[in-house]
Amino acid sequence: MAYDLIAFDMDGTLLDTEKRVLPSTIEAIHAATSAGKVVAIATGRSPSMVLPYRDLLPDVPYAICTSGAHLLDLHQDSLLAERAFDPAVIPQLLHTHQGKDVMLEIFSGTEAYDPAGSFDHLERYGLEEFHDTFVRVCHEVDDIEGWVLSHASVIAKYIVHPVVGEDACDVLDRIRERRIPVEAAFSQANSLELSPKGVSKGSALQELCALLDVPVERSIAVGDSGNDLEMLCAAGLGIAMGNASPDVVDASDVTVADNNHGGCAEAVYDYLLS
Repeated sequence: MAYDLIAFDMDGTLLDTEKRVLPSTIEAIHAATSAGKVVAIATGRSPSMVLPYRDLLPDVPYAICTSGAHLLDLHQDSLLAERAFDPAVIPQLLHTHQGKDVMLEIFSGTEAYDPAGSFDHLERYGLEEFHDTFVRVCHEVDDIEGWVLSHASVIAKYIVHPVVGEDACDVLDRIRERRIPVEAAFSQANSLELSPKGVSKGSALQELCALLDVPVERSIAVGDSGNDLEMLCAAGLGIAMGNASPDVVDASDVTVADNNHGGCAEAVYDYLLS
């Protein structure tokens, strides 16, 4: 099978552990686009968290953001698609973690919002590696739960970050028991990422392929964590990074080197351009 498009997750995939893009990755992406292939980002990050990388990745024209809720044309600086929760869902979600030590992270529009003061305590929730990103592009708000209720109609992603040493499985159990209509996936640091029903990186990959008139079976997806699973299964070829979680490895067709040792370049040269 020949492939026409490749979509890379960011954290743990396109970015190394220092949140940098390897030179080998940049060179491979340029080789792919020079050969007429399409390269896209597919991330759980908000658009505001992706745009700082745009100058570093000038050959990447499209970005799936917010775990599929946003589809961006990076070259035209335009929003191609946007999804949000049913407003009735938001009050239900707030009740699922009452009394639990968690940090909420909310994506609304193209921005990210967090509780006031949380940037000084990111290590408590296993998020210290994202400190610079949070400080640079995220917004702190007082009374995050009140803010969420007042913006219920424009929320695109709802993230529950538990304190280190705990997880959010009990929150997910409550969501399932109450049949709250959302999509759920776990990402790094045991964070529970909640998206509008029917929205995932996989659904957005299919939407992007349709916009570009590329059969989805001629696409490649590359990822490392639970929020990549739908995308890996939707693509014609699913590739797990060497640092991927076991469920991602099991769901993928092949595995490449890890994010510190050229796995993305390997995916381009061995599978997209081979």
